[in-house]
Amino acid sequence: MMKIRSILSYSPLVYGAAVIVLSTPQIVNATEHLPAIPMIAQRANWNLFGEGEGTLSIGNRPSQTVTFVTVTGRPNQMVQVSLRLADGNLQWWDGQLVSRSGNEAQIQLISAGGADATGTLTVRYQGNTLISLSGSGTLDGQPLSIRFTIADDSVSRPPTADVVTLAQQGQGVFGLQGRPNQNITFASVTVQSDDRAELSIRLANGSNLTFSGQQTRKTAEDIVLNLTASGNATAQAPANIRYGPNNSIISISSNGTLDGQPFFIQFSGQ
Repeated sequence: MMKIRSILSYSPLVYGAAVIVLSTPQIVNATEHLPAIPMIAQRANWNLFGEGEGTLSIGNRPSQTVTFVTVTGRPNQMVQVSLRLADGNLQWWDGQLVSRSGNEAQIQLISAGGADATGTLTVRYQGNTLISLSGSGTLDGQPLSIRFTIADDSVSRPPTADVVTLAQQGQGVFGLQGRPNQNITFASVTVQSDDRAELSIRLANGSNLTFSGQQTRKTAEDIVLNLTASGNATAQAPANIRYGPNNSIISISSNGTLDGQPFFIQFSGQ
């Protein structure tokens, strides 16, 4: 069995770039009920390294194999993510740290080289070992997804094969009683193997609104979620998501209450 190295270091990166994850950001300035993303204390030169195998998919291009990943923290909660591909090329992504716990960090994508990028990355680690990097979003308007895990039997890795991630740019409307309606430009859905789910929408003003809940049904064409929270706010609403090839979102429809106030989401993928 192949033995793989994984290192956590506080010295400068050999490869000159680093990596960070995508999971889902907190609600930012959507309503007064929903708290803004907190400022996160971050140590300088927070570096994670991991060798293993993963898959990078961008639009209709052939999928590429990822063999090495670095994630590096920068001042002001900025993060750099570096992906080394099997052909020797590097992909460099920039993002902002959204949250970090004892074994997981979530990053909001901002750019990839000279291209605009959106979405969230999730990096999981165990002690000083990078365990996995996963996420979805867009790169210059094309759907983007990454799944990477180290091949090291000395650490316990959370299962990732059953994670479902959908993402799509498009047009939609988010409405909350007492507030002006806001346009939606991007949406993503992530469902874990235990049916825990997150629905995230990006508003035209650049803020993100994320709902958590549980998957209650899945077919070959649609997913139904029971939304229960959004940040510190309580939510009560079903969400119907229709999806298509290449993990694309065809439509999202949801309505219910958010902290007792009626709200709705209507979204159509491009």
